[in-house]
Amino acid sequence: MTDLKNHQIKELEDSLAGFELIRTIPEDKRQLSRIEIVVGWTKELTELWQQGDLISLKWIQAISAGVNSLPLDSLREHGVMLTNASGIHKDTISEHVIGLILYHARSFNQIKLNQQNNHWDQAVSVQQLEGKTAIIFGIGNIGRRLATLLKAFGVHTIGVNTRGNKVAEVDQTVSQEESNRYLEQADYVINILPQTDETKDFFNSDRFKAMKKGTAFFNVGRGNAVDTEALLTALDSNQLAFAALDVFETEPLEADSPLWQHDRIFITPHVSGMVEHFRDALFSVVGPNAQAYGENGKPSLNMVDYEKRY
Repeated sequence: MTDLKNHQIKELEDSLAGFELIRTIPEDKRQLSRIEIVVGWTKELTELWQQGDLISLKWIQAISAGVNSLPLDSLREHGVMLTNASGIHKDTISEHVIGLILYHARSFNQIKLNQQNNHWDQAVSVQQLEGKTAIIFGIGNIGRRLATLLKAFGVHTIGVNTRGNKVAEVDQTVSQEESNRYLEQADYVINILPQTDETKDFFNSDRFKAMKKGTAFFNVGRGNAVDTEALLTALDSNQLAFAALDVFETEPLEADSPLWQHDRIFITPHVSGMVEHFRDALFSVVGPNAQAYGENGKPSLNMVDYEKRY
């Protein structure tokens, strides 16, 4: 079980009366065979699952929104319920994106370089956010929170989801299928899409070409949603003015990746979702789910759809 505070452990014990709570993976196979609930997941647990040691497993509470590191097909086949921690990162990721948009709009990078060279230059390019347009791919908890913050700056927001279903927090909602027609309106393109088979290389050459010249691109979703070569070509041809990347197909990012030294790419090491008080945020999902499971054998929040993989 993932590390929780003592009072949170006590609350779990109260919600799951009759369950024994263990905080490390046991070595004894008889104990392994009795595990019904897991909070968190590791490679070791995947190995134990594949060996058939976790025969009583009924529910996994993941500690992140993404669940692709779990053996999803096998868990689904055996009827294991899976819940994720979607929503606990919505503020931190949204604030991260806002910070990067301001960094780009106010030319903070150039201003810092000027400072390092003792150079006073008031002619540096600066932009206001008011009146700009942002298109957000992925309007879940994070996308809705980000849209709310952007609107406070006067940014027009377009949300993209699978079918174009209306979402209250954005000014306009469109489907993925029709999204290319709206890319040319956007000053900021933000990816928060989950990792699925359909989202691999979603941002490819055609999609970058559909963006208007000078667009800024932000990826805080999944690394494999972006075709790296297409991204670099878009930057080098000035189709994109700037890219901020927090996630990558291979992590850590390889030392010889051309992304590192590109002067219009800002790299952060997958930290956008870092939560200052993580255990409290996580328990806002774990606590109610444990209580619901103790009452009726089924968690109440963030059930993962195995078909969609999120």
